[in-house]
Amino acid sequence: MPHLVFEGDVDLSAYARDYAPVLIRHGKDVLRADRVYVEREQREVLIEALVVEAGRKMPFYVRISRHTDGSTTLRVDPMTHPERSPGLRELVTTLAEQLLARTRGAKIRATNLVLPSAVGESG
Repeated sequence: MPHLVFEGDVDLSAYARDYAPVLIRHGKDVLRADRVYVEREQREVLIEALVVEAGRKMPFYVRISRHTDGSTTLRVDPMTHPERSPGLRELVTTLAEQLLARTRGAKIRATNLVLPSAVGESG
């Protein structure tokens, strides 16, 4: 599934507080990420997402998790099983770019997304 692992000090409660919903339209296709849920210990965030492509609705969650080794992972929640469509990848990439833009000194460790800001970086 689409994911991004990076190193950097991520304040997930601040991210959730300042989160701006995403709405992207391509003709009749809609990519949307709106509601944010913060885990009690503020180590994980779930973002409610929906991709509508070719009339097919795919609801899912994007999970952002901070790990004890200092890394953070952004990925499609494994409890949801949406199709790996171009729209899903675009929406997850958009959320990853948002998170990276808000995290000073973030360094990509691994990803299977194409991030314009990461072109030329190793990871």
